[in-house]
Amino acid sequence: MIEAFVRDLQALRKADILIGKIWLQVLLRRFGLALFAALIGVFALGMLNVAAFLGLQPGLGPVQAAALVAVGDLVIAGLVLLLAVRTKPGPEIELAQQIRTMALDQLQADAGALKAGMTHLVHDPLDAAAQKLLVPAVLGLLRHLRGRRESR
Repeated sequence: MIEAFVRDLQALRKADILIGKIWLQVLLRRFGLALFAALIGVFALGMLNVAAFLGLQPGLGPVQAAALVAVGDLVIAGLVLLLAVRTKPGPEIELAQQIRTMALDQLQADAGALKAGMTHLVHDPLDAAAQKLLVPAVLGLLRHLRGRRESR
């Protein structure tokens, strides 16, 4: 009974670790993509600054080129950020959650059985002791006495 309880606790622990690892991978990917988008955004901001600076200069050629590059950088940053936000865990998360649910259900069943056994022991300690110790001892003594009587 206790072995099953410990086994179910170990299954629950393994399922929780698996779920944690999966979510950690998702969060790391999201963070990496968001960081990349931020880096591109910084480059875009730099280009916008260059474009603004060059905009003060006479002539439109260099300004339009720098502005176009900055807009392109912002579009790329937006796409990468969108990809980062939409990243979801794979199908293995469902299996891990099913294992976790099964382990919790079995753990609750084992805990109920353990509680029932303890309740019986607490309410009738002499009855439990008689069933576990006294009855086998008396049966063993009777077998021993029968064996001695038959050998005479």
